[in-house]
Amino acid sequence: MYPRSIKWLTVFVVAVLLSPALAQESQELLSIQDCIQIAIQNNSNLVQARNDAQVAKFNVLESYRGILPTINSSVNTGSVETGESEYLSTEPVGIDSATGTVLYEQRIRKTEQLRRNSSSASITLDQPLLDGGLWYNQIRQAKSQKTAADFYFDSQRNTVILNVEQAFYDLLKQEKLLEVNQLAVERSQAQLNRAEKMFELGASAQIDVFRAKVSLGRDKISFINQQNSVETARKNLNLAMGRDPLLPVKATGLLKIEESLPSLDEYLSKAIQEQPLVKKSEADIKTSNLTIQMARGIMAPRLTGYVNYDRFHEDFDFLYKKLDQNYQIRYGLNLSFNIFNGFSDYTAIQKAKLNRNSALEQFENYKRSLKSEIEQYYSNYLSLLEIVRINHENLDAAKEEYRLAQERFLIGAGTSLDVREAQVNLTDAEQILIAAQYNAVITLSMLENSVGTIGAKY
Repeated sequence: MYPRSIKWLTVFVVAVLLSPALAQESQELLSIQDCIQIAIQNNSNLVQARNDAQVAKFNVLESYRGILPTINSSVNTGSVETGESEYLSTEPVGIDSATGTVLYEQRIRKTEQLRRNSSSASITLDQPLLDGGLWYNQIRQAKSQKTAADFYFDSQRNTVILNVEQAFYDLLKQEKLLEVNQLAVERSQAQLNRAEKMFELGASAQIDVFRAKVSLGRDKISFINQQNSVETARKNLNLAMGRDPLLPVKATGLLKIEESLPSLDEYLSKAIQEQPLVKKSEADIKTSNLTIQMARGIMAPRLTGYVNYDRFHEDFDFLYKKLDQNYQIRYGLNLSFNIFNGFSDYTAIQKAKLNRNSALEQFENYKRSLKSEIEQYYSNYLSLLEIVRINHENLDAAKEEYRLAQERFLIGAGTSLDVREAQVNLTDAEQILIAAQYNAVITLSMLENSVGTIGAKY
């Protein structure tokens, strides 16, 4: 039975364990920086946020239209044709000798067909002079909206980085857990080999062999399931980068755990200064206040200056000749005042105030939620650091327990159940330590994203 077990182990290792390692040779090795750069280029939400920021930039330029002059020009040329006509005309026919008044009679008149050319050219300049500060607030509002769009882009970029970091470290975690499952299979196979050899020598019962086989089968199943978890994590990383989920990729990098953190108060203070969504909310509130001022400005009088130069002649070519003839210049001021427009101004102001109040309430609620979120991630990270420390000790104890259980089994002082229990404890300790380490790194990423500093690392 012993040689058969060795043969089976060789086949399993070559066909199952080594095949993923060989497949990794064709996989694309990517660091966390590589993955983030790919995601920043590919993420559709980030592309849309970048486009929105560009639109807001052009809106700022457009907002200056309220104070800049408008210049319009036109050129017209055409003909008017009048057909042969007949009409009744009242015409003077003489003077009354007695009274001296003019005498009139109605007579039928006829006109021949007539065609007359007509050409004109004009240029008009309108310059806003006074509009109750509307143009000034429009510019300020457009700049505030651009600021909000820029901070929203930063927020989306931070979210992309967080998603990539979570997927990246999860893939590393699943690969490390696969290595633990691989060691568990190797330990179970070695225990089966020992049980078969001792049974052949009469040093143990056959039930120990069956128990070892069952243990090996369970560890193989766990290994296969973990392989699936690795593939799922690999797909998730590709999706986080905005790529085909089936592309072969392997994460590479060293795990670094921060052993100490700044105080919670420092994180909370930095969040108010660095979190893009906080800055975006502040810009949105400023925009709301400017909307109120603009609504009030509609009620102010408007003063506009204008200049119009117009040329006209029957001959089109004459429009560009003898510029001192056939022209007309009009200039002056136009003052308008909105007296009543069906309560539109009043309702616009009230709606703007309500929108501003809603924005203020949402901002306060967001700050409360953000504070709670940061405190939770902060506490979770410190707890995971303690869990990592404890599990280092547990792992050392589990290794020693497993060594002693093996020695006791070999000398007949222990049972196969003792060995299996010690092996399970060792595997659990290894898995818990790996999970805690990578969960700590992921939790720190979530904390940095909440504070708004995650993007500063890249």
